Amino acid sequence: MRKKLAISLFLIVSVFSSTVFAADKEKESITDLSPWKGNNASIVKLYDSDAGEKFFEKVTEHAPKGYTKEMVKDYIYDMHALKFKSLNVVDENTIIIDNKLTGDYVYVGSLSTKAGKYDVTWQIFKTDSEEMIQGGFKYFIFLPFHGHGEDSLRHAHFRYGNENFDYLATDPSVQSWWPTAYQPETTDEAKVMARMINKTAKLQAKMLPPLEKTINQ
Repeated sequence: MRKKLAISLFLIVSVFSSTVFAADKEKESITDLSPWKGNNASIVKLYDSDAGEKFFEKVTEHAPKGYTKEMVKDYIYDMHALKFKSLNVVDENTIIIDNKLTGDYVYVGSLSTKAGKYDVTWQIFKTDSEEMIQGGFKYFIFLPFHGHGEDSLRHAHFRYGNENFDYLATDPSVQSWWPTAYQPETTDEAKVMARMINKTAKLQAKMLPPLEKTINQ
């Protein structure tokens, strides 16, 4: 079984290597976990507050017909929540999840995909840690930290699982899955939430699918 998995992974890497593995300087500069070093908390930490409730209320005001505040919350949590509270990147290789699971990861490469009209490049890491694999974290694929305008939340997206990285990056069943993290120690949470209430909420509402479409799916 292990031999088959090894051969499968080798073939996947070989197929993608000439076309989608990174070639430009920015991508080549990522060879370890340094860009995500620090305590990375789930974005829902921001939402579990009075300001978070105001944000959901504002999104609901602009949401498609039929949405309640609870429906808005469920959709956003499903889209952005992590299955753990914290991911601490200790150094270039080591990840600790919820101060319990620890494993060293090696850089595999990068994989370019499409997300709607946008080009997205995932940075891929793999571990042989039995502890992490048993927890369901054989692979982590990351997008670098970024923001969407002045005073916006600096955040990163990543996916994780024991499935091969090509599945995590491209399978339709996870296409709209965007686990989101930020670093509390370097974030002005009050300022970020004020911007989200006053500016981001209306944009977030536009991302909600019409209820008729959701039901039919």
